[in-house]
Amino acid sequence: MSSYPHALLSLVLLVPLAASAEAADTSRTRLGWTSREQINALPAAERPKLDPTCPGTWITPIAANVKIADPTLSNIEVQAEDVHYDSSGTSTLMGHVSIRQPGRQIDADNAELTQDQNQGLFRGNIMIAEPGLLLTGDQAEFDFSTQHARIERTEFVSSAIHAHGRADRIVRNEKGLITIARGEYSTCPPDARTWYFVARNIRLNQESGRGEVRNAVLHLMDIPVLYLPYFNFPIDDRRQSGMLTPRFGNTNDGGFDLAVPVYLNLAPNYDATLTPRLMTRRGTMLEGEFRYLLPHLGEGSLTGGYLPSDPLYANLDRRSLTWKQTGNLTPALQLKTNVNYVSDNAYFIDLGTDLSLTNTTFQERTGELIYTRDAWTLTSRVQGFQTIDPLIVDYDKPYARLPQLLLVGSKPSARGWQPGLTTELTYFERTINDNSGPEVNGARYRLDPALSYVVESGWGHLTPTAKLHTLNYELNGSGVPGENARRDQAVPSMSLDGGLVFEREQGRFLQTLEPRAFYLYAPYQDQSDLPNFDTANTTFSYQQLFRDSRFSGGDRLDDANQFSLGLTSRFIAGDSGEEIVRASAGEIFYLRDRKVRLDPNAAIATDKTSGLAAQLAAPIGRGWSGTADALWTPRLEHSSQYSVGFNYLPETRDRLANLGYSFRRDDPGIGQKALRQASASFVQPVGINWQLLALWQYDLRGSETQDSLLGMQYEACCWKVRLFERRFLADPDNISQGSQRQRSAFFIEVELKGLAGISSGVKNLLSNNMFGYNQLMNNSQSSTESR
Repeated sequence: MSSYPHALLSLVLLVPLAASAEAADTSRTRLGWTSREQINALPAAERPKLDPTCPGTWITPIAANVKIADPTLSNIEVQAEDVHYDSSGTSTLMGHVSIRQPGRQIDADNAELTQDQNQGLFRGNIMIAEPGLLLTGDQAEFDFSTQHARIERTEFVSSAIHAHGRADRIVRNEKGLITIARGEYSTCPPDARTWYFVARNIRLNQESGRGEVRNAVLHLMDIPVLYLPYFNFPIDDRRQSGMLTPRFGNTNDGGFDLAVPVYLNLAPNYDATLTPRLMTRRGTMLEGEFRYLLPHLGEGSLTGGYLPSDPLYANLDRRSLTWKQTGNLTPALQLKTNVNYVSDNAYFIDLGTDLSLTNTTFQERTGELIYTRDAWTLTSRVQGFQTIDPLIVDYDKPYARLPQLLLVGSKPSARGWQPGLTTELTYFERTINDNSGPEVNGARYRLDPALSYVVESGWGHLTPTAKLHTLNYELNGSGVPGENARRDQAVPSMSLDGGLVFEREQGRFLQTLEPRAFYLYAPYQDQSDLPNFDTANTTFSYQQLFRDSRFSGGDRLDDANQFSLGLTSRFIAGDSGEEIVRASAGEIFYLRDRKVRLDPNAAIATDKTSGLAAQLAAPIGRGWSGTADALWTPRLEHSSQYSVGFNYLPETRDRLANLGYSFRRDDPGIGQKALRQASASFVQPVGINWQLLALWQYDLRGSETQDSLLGMQYEACCWKVRLFERRFLADPDNISQGSQRQRSAFFIEVELKGLAGISSGVKNLLSNNMFGYNQLMNNSQSSTESR
């Protein structure tokens, strides 16, 4: 045995690909393939994580989490059964040759090293190992000074991405460029290669972080199905320009839909994605996104789309544009923008990406500067809206804020006193061009100082509050008499909020009883001559019992003489502190009529009570949970609204189920529209490989299905396929000529693990409409990454 300290021995072999031949059992074993039975026989601490869809995994001699030592600071140990030195200075090593360095290993039957030990020739049963990588071959040449290497008839494994392959030859030059000649690559098990790539030439550039493949053929079940003369891919985590995952689908009014995103890494602080999109019945569309990160403006994005001469939309051009920005100009000053434009009301329904149906009546355009210091926040806002629904008359469109200044602050003192202030100055503007109503614009100034005394303890809380609400208007427009442009109002209010907490042990649980009372008083002031710029009635719920206003916005000052009583009870697990059940119920009792209203022609509210509001949340156990809420209104003599839902999401995060029902009765007094809707969804694995999922929303009033989706997935060790069938109803007010209200779509998603997949974007739809889907997907992704 002999030891040689000498220069760097390094062969960085980033993977993806390599060349064609059949793998024998001995070769698989040498490359580290370990079956599920062999893994189960290992000590528990030594077992690698295994994808449940795979019959085994690759285990390399050097684990993927081992760090490679700095070659300039570590020695290389060389071992062999026999070492011979000839007169020319060449060292011949024979029998179980092994060259090792922390994080690297080379084994061979025989080896020759030059006198300066900078070059080596290895023959027979060559094995080269680095963290998570393994390479075998028949013959290899190395230049340790230049890092040039050449390996003949080689096989390789990358345990990190579950990949393996073969090559006739691998060459690494002095600049780190790796060239693989006649290579083959797959992430499938070695004895069940469902798919693999064969390429004539593969180049891995470590400086650019990209790989290039030329003259590649994709084989499925040993049948060539796709020829690619050229494509490139990333070989590390750096952002790189190139083609992203294509997506495709088919709809009954748009035809076949194919989009191919191309990513452009323009600079370290900005990039772009251009997406040519083909719809067989509408034509070719271009979508794009530009993202940036600036040192003094923060991050932002500019997205848009353009479809020229849509034949299903009177041959008109269709466009969209969005600019979003968030950043800190200084530690205390923040800038935000959200500016949107769309060419027509049916744009999102006709051209919305993939399965995610998006429809918005108003396109917001907002710019904000937010200054924060201590407990105070000053917001300067400019806000407008584009109304894309042509059926909305000018009088029903929202006002623009040009501009709005809003100051909010509260600073508690050590003795319980808590002064607060909300003040706002806003100029509202809305143009009436269709004679749908009087034009009233103007400035509104609101000043609401408040003073509270807060008492909080383990037994509960008590908070008296006094406020003064003031409103001042300077109005203009055709609907404002010239001599009566000013409006002024001032209303004081007082409230008392108190609650108690009682606890008792109930076996393994702790039960609480939390009564709460809230009294609110504010005198009446006639406000029938005040405009309504941004105010609406709030939706009543249990939380509304303890608020000091029944309006949202700033154009009405409440009149009130009322008290609220509420009761909450919780069951809490004594060992974990987890809440098992929470139930709440309460009611507002009105001591006088409420004369302040948005429409002076509307009836005065004379109800003596609000009706009983209740809510229930119950983690039932074993992954099940239930929620319910209800409102019973005496005026309607029965329940005004209620909903109930059951959700199932076990700790394994591999399945879910949801059931829901919502009911609302028509109540013009609070602007509530009737609704009766049932919904159901589930994701259910069937065995190890199969998964079924469904989503259903049904309108019981109209006796029609609003949205339905049925999907099926099959996942194997190295590939995955999903099939989706969707039917849904579009908004009849936002359907373009030539489009249908009843929509249907069929989509296919195919993923070859280790390569880019093909996606229809169904994840967005399920994330928005299926409770627990994000948690399920995050768990699935974590399981895949930890293979």
